Amino acid sequence: MSGFLLSLTRIGSYRSLLHAAAGAAIAVPVAPFALAVAVSVDVDSRLRALIALLALAVLMGLLGLLGPVRRLGVGLANTLLGTGVPTPERHPGAGARLRSGLWLALHTAAGGILFTVLAFLGLGVLVPAVWLAGGQDRISLFWSDVPLGAWTLPFGLVAVVAALVLTAATTLGLRVGAAALLGPSAAERAALAERRAAMLAQRNRLARELHDSIGHTLTTSTLHAAAAADLVEADPAQVRRALGTIEEASRSALEDLDHVLGLLRDEPAAKEPTRTLTEVDVLAVRARDAGLDVRLTVRGPVAALPATVSREGYRIVQEGLTNALRHAGPGRVDVRVEAGPDRLEIAVVNPLDGERARSGRHGLEGLAERVEALRGELAAGPDGERWRLSATIPLRAGT
Repeated sequence: MSGFLLSLTRIGSYRSLLHAAAGAAIAVPVAPFALAVAVSVDVDSRLRALIALLALAVLMGLLGLLGPVRRLGVGLANTLLGTGVPTPERHPGAGARLRSGLWLALHTAAGGILFTVLAFLGLGVLVPAVWLAGGQDRISLFWSDVPLGAWTLPFGLVAVVAALVLTAATTLGLRVGAAALLGPSAAERAALAERRAAMLAQRNRLARELHDSIGHTLTTSTLHAAAAADLVEADPAQVRRALGTIEEASRSALEDLDHVLGLLRDEPAAKEPTRTLTEVDVLAVRARDAGLDVRLTVRGPVAALPATVSREGYRIVQEGLTNALRHAGPGRVDVRVEAGPDRLEIAVVNPLDGERARSGRHGLEGLAERVEALRGELAAGPDGERWRLSATIPLRAGT
């Protein structure tokens, strides 16, 4: 209650006046049809007025069923009432249309009631003005002949306060009504949440693709370019090999980038790169050319692995070698890929560099999501004086 009383001091509490005026403006072209309905009925004049009001409410409700009118109602509520109703869809469902029609009818009714009551309260404000002006001892007030006097001052003050309270209360009620009738329903909010979750999942997928492919290429290319700069005069043949590796890696990265951009542009023609563990030796060669002492061990029928498992396995090895290029200390990097009858096991082990803290958490988080999606397990962390990245992915349900 105290919050409502405090709101009486804020100008925004009286926005219902503008909103009611907007409702009256919308009702103007509809009112003649409501009057035509009332005139066509042979009843008492007071009952005819009631029929005209009911007909106007029904016609406004029918008008509110239209999609553009719903969007107009949301815009008016957000602008004139200060609500935060989200922009509705261009083709609302039946439930949304019905709520919109009910809102427009209530909008018009609330505005009409507000202006009618304010008009009567306005007469109450004029009473003390008439008494203070003098020259008149009595006044007809609410169909009664009333003598004027000092009582008109508090009467006028009460009328002013009542007008303020009524207007602020109407604003609050319209805000609540707009949120309930113009805002999304529970089903619409659930659908919106699903779309947002799908969008975030797609973004995470694109981020993983960019990190795994482009990040690996930039790391290896940077190391090769640095090595080539040091050997440009001493070993031209090695420089040519380094430049060839950079060219090959860059071409591969361009394919990945083209795929990701195609997803962002919603282009189904974009071809997804299909690198699998059958190409894991290419990763090892690039890492060796970049200066790592890599020993690769591959066991089992890698070529027979399911395509999804093989692609994710390739990414795991790629991320492990990328981190080794960035953070490994001197020594050998062991890469083991073993395809068993019921699971795929991958391990990338490299020496720790005690002077530099391990980073690249985003890449490991992305790998964890990939492996978890395949119901596998991923582990990464120090193992004595070495850093171990290992993953186990089942190949059959229940393993």
